Amino acid sequence: MALRSAIVVAAMLVGLAGPAALAQNNPAEAAKVEAAVKGSWKNSAGGSCDSAFAKTATRGQSVRGEPALDIALTNAGTTVNGKVILSGAREGQVVNPTDDKAMALVEPLEGDKLHVIPLTGPAAGWPEVTLDLCPGSR
Repeated sequence: MALRSAIVVAAMLVGLAGPAALAQNNPAEAAKVEAAVKGSWKNSAGGSCDSAFAKTATRGQSVRGEPALDIALTNAGTTVNGKVILSGAREGQVVNPTDDKAMALVEPLEGDKLHVIPLTGPAAGWPEVTLDLCPGSR
C-alpha cells in the first residue's frame, strides 16, 4: 500500500506541476516548493513541536546541482539528514546528501500540512505520515 501511494504521489508531483517543473533549476518553482515545505513539522497524530518529525534548514544544492533544502527527519529517536529537491524531475524527493539516492517523498498539502512517504535507506520501514506545521516555525 505504501509503495502504491509513493508511486501515485510521484506521478502527481510531476503531472500536476506542469512543464515548468520539469525544467531543471526553475527558480519560480523552487521558491514555491521551498515556501510550502519550509519550517518545523510535527506528527498530526499527537506529535510535539519539541520533537518535530521534520525540520528544514538552509537552502543549497543537491550533488547534481539541483536547488534543494536541507531537512532532518526524526522518527522513534532516529534522525536522518537529507535534501528536499525543490524543482526539476525529482521535485519533492528527499535524497541522501552523500550518495544522492532517494529516501523519501514529501508532498505539501493544503492547510499547512506535509505528507511524508519514507521509501528506502535509513528511512525504510518508517510510517507514512501527515504532519502539521509547528506555529511560528516559518
